[in-house]
Amino acid sequence: MKGLAYIDETLVLPEAVAADKWQIIAQMVDMAAVCKPLQAQKDVLTRDMLLNAVTERERERSTGLGNGAAFPHARVPGLQHAVVCAAFPKQPLNFDSIDKKPVDVVVLILVPEGQPQTALQLMSQFARLLSDPIEREALMGLTTVSGLCGYISRRVLEKDVSVTARDIMRDPVAVVHPDTPLVEVTRIMNQHLLDTIAVTEKDDTLVGEITCDDLFKRGMPHFFTQLKSIAFIREFDPFEKYFADESYALARDVMSCDYATVPEDATLLEIVFELAVHHHPKVYVVRDGKRLGVIDRILVLDRVINV
Repeated sequence: MKGLAYIDETLVLPEAVAADKWQIIAQMVDMAAVCKPLQAQKDVLTRDMLLNAVTERERERSTGLGNGAAFPHARVPGLQHAVVCAAFPKQPLNFDSIDKKPVDVVVLILVPEGQPQTALQLMSQFARLLSDPIEREALMGLTTVSGLCGYISRRVLEKDVSVTARDIMRDPVAVVHPDTPLVEVTRIMNQHLLDTIAVTEKDDTLVGEITCDDLFKRGMPHFFTQLKSIAFIREFDPFEKYFADESYALARDVMSCDYATVPEDATLLEIVFELAVHHHPKVYVVRDGKRLGVIDRILVLDRVINV
């Protein structure tokens, strides 16, 4: 079976009509359940089993990854080869996407239980295509089932491209600038429940980051970091310096330049190396020094390990 996944014209649904995301998912599972690869295993891979697997995954976390696309998916025990079904809703659907925008492209991905990396690769390649304005316009301009099926096969399924930083990064929840007052920095971090925040210039040039550790250690003597216990110093106030400085200190006064950056085409190994081996809380994806996105441990768990 050629390519990363199987698709044929019976697995493409242009101008799909559905009331909500659950209805479009059910329609797509109905199509997938009777496609050629699954028919050979219809006694094992039943329609109800497939629907339960996909809806259970969708209830865990929305598969609306932004930019008008959603990727409901499941790892299916007994499935021999990945299968893809594509639907193009006539009216954009609410998928509880991370960018809060409705979707006009839904791609159902079924992969063998032991091949979650295939699902990640398929999602990444579809997302990359749909984020390119020229590619998206070309795809969305097709009106026939054969045209859509052929385009998806050529531009996604017959390619074997590694997952990179651009495929899993997300926009930062918030950033601050070097002249942001320290009291405002801590307010923003608290508001968004952040343990790390990027410091950028107005043009998005990354210049530093501020972590909770930076704030907690601000007033502590350096030798404290070498101690195993501070039981003999009970009266020391670790935030005395913070409160003494907060009225005039700026982000540049507390930010660290010891942050990790990777280019858009950095591999998963490079990203995990920075997070796990160098113990950086976040990795910033940059182009010409300007921040494009961010990847942290939770994002890797969500986008990669928990596929």
